[in-house]
This record gives sequence, C-alpha cells and structure tokens, in this order.
Amino acid sequence: MATEGEPFIGDEKAPVVMAYWYDYQCPFCRQNEETVLPRLIKDYVDTGKVKVVFKDFAFLGPDSQTAGYAARAVWETAPDKFYSWHKAMFDHQGEENSGWATKDKVVALTKTVAGIDADKIEKLMADRSADYQKVIDADGAEGASMGVNGSPGAIIGTQLIVGVQSYDQFKAAIEATLGKK
Repeated sequence: MATEGEPFIGDEKAPVVMAYWYDYQCPFCRQNEETVLPRLIKDYVDTGKVKVVFKDFAFLGPDSQTAGYAARAVWETAPDKFYSWHKAMFDHQGEENSGWATKDKVVALTKTVAGIDADKIEKLMADRSADYQKVIDADGAEGASMGVNGSPGAIIGTQLIVGVQSYDQFKAAIEATLGKK
C-alpha cells in the first residue's frame, strides 16, 4: 500500500497502519468521522499504536475533487494542521453536490483553521490541480484494487472494512494486527 507523500496522523513508525479512503461529500464518511475516528485517535493514534493514512476516494462530484485539491494543498503547506482542517470539512459538510465545497467556500473554511495560509492553499489548488488529480485518481484506483468500492473504506493489516462499521470492528482489526507484530 502506498503511503509516501500521503496525509497521515500518528507516529510515522506506528506498528499498525490504517489506510482510510473517504470523500468529503460522503454522509457515511461524516458518520464515521463523528463516531469511530475520535475513539480510534484517542485509543490508538495518540498512544503511538496506529498511523492513519488518508486516501482520497473522491467520486461524488466536482466538489469532491475541489475538496481533495484543498486537502492536498493543506498537507503540502501545513501538515501539522491537516487533521484540524480535515475535521472542519466534515463538521461543515453539506448535502452531496449542493455547492457547499466549492473553491470559494473551501477557502473561506480554511481561513477559520488557525495556522493555515488560505491564500497559499487557494494558489496551490489552482497551480497543482493536475498533480493533485493524479494522486486522487491513484488513491481511488489503489482502493478499488484492494476491494474498496465506495466510501468510507479502510484496510488495517490485511482486513478490509467497508462502509460505516462499529468502533469494535476497527478495534478488533487493530488488535489482531498488533497481535501479529
């Protein structure tokens, strides 16, 4: 699984890697972000056991691409602020393809996250869109090749977790993978 240059949270050398595919417009991803991810972060990321690698699965429309470009630009310029920005995007998620994630709205939201130069993000979104699109496409293709056929999707060790699942399912996959280390 490709992790080089991908946004992540956690210890770079954590014993378990969770690849996590998502779309900023996906309501099921938002549910996952609100119910599962905070507990995973507290129990496993903050304790150095898991590194979460964020993978684009931008398939719901143009605003998904725009949000993906912004995410790449945030990771490039302020990696330590990526998760704060990522969380803000899901906290302010609107209905699919309703225009909530247009470039202007994403840049405006970015301005609310301390420590990120929103003007630089906006410039990179324009200047590097072709590069970012290649990475977004590669993430989606990689996920599809591993059985991810929608979002959210995750791979922990060799276990594929598709759709909204319980914290306990993620925990079991992490514990099983830790047990093999």
